[in-house]
Amino acid sequence: MDRFDPDTFEMKFMIANAATDLYIQGDGEFYIKDVAKKVDITPAEVFNYFPNKKAILEFYYASLIIRYEMMIDEIDNFESYTLSEKLSNFAFTNFDMLREKEGFVEATLEDYILNSFCKTDFEKELERLAKQFLQNDDRVSIASTLVLNQYAYSLLRRQYLELLRFWINDTSEDKELTMELTDKATAVLQEAVYNPVLDKSFDLFKFINANRKAFINNIPIVKKLCSKIEIR
Repeated sequence: MDRFDPDTFEMKFMIANAATDLYIQGDGEFYIKDVAKKVDITPAEVFNYFPNKKAILEFYYASLIIRYEMMIDEIDNFESYTLSEKLSNFAFTNFDMLREKEGFVEATLEDYILNSFCKTDFEKELERLAKQFLQNDDRVSIASTLVLNQYAYSLLRRQYLELLRFWINDTSEDKELTMELTDKATAVLQEAVYNPVLDKSFDLFKFINANRKAFINNIPIVKKLCSKIEIR
């Protein structure tokens, strides 16, 4: 979404929310006139917001990210959360939101999102949120920021889709396996991007490079080797 308009979003969400309910009630079918009636607008007005019925249903998924961002404002000190805590909070909240429309999600998640041939708005919003979390976290190592490009965000997005695929097929009680997998996966990601080892390695390299003459003069074997090279 290029520019966020709260009023437009609210109306689009109301339309999508009504459509998803009607989709389940109609066993995969619904009519624009019925959606309009539930939202108290005219059918023509529905088309002011969406070009077709599929776009309405797909918006439900994209709206999950935006609704989550609105919830963040209600979380005290959210910015102080670690990366793992932010990602876990998002994933668990997302799962709960999906459960609110469980029938619709079970019927459409794979076709509309997981097996889509092109990047959906939901996926674009996922990448945007991941980028926001990582770029606003001053605990991310400098070395990690060098590889946090569009490819990295795309990779994170694809991994989250696989987590969703696991979640929807998880038959464990209360989907406990998904919860545990989420905790472990976000912890590993945090360790990877917070790890200062590469930063310290870069610092060591810069130090040695800046003081290479001193090192050469004080390490006999290096000095001898260099002198032989100079003679030749």
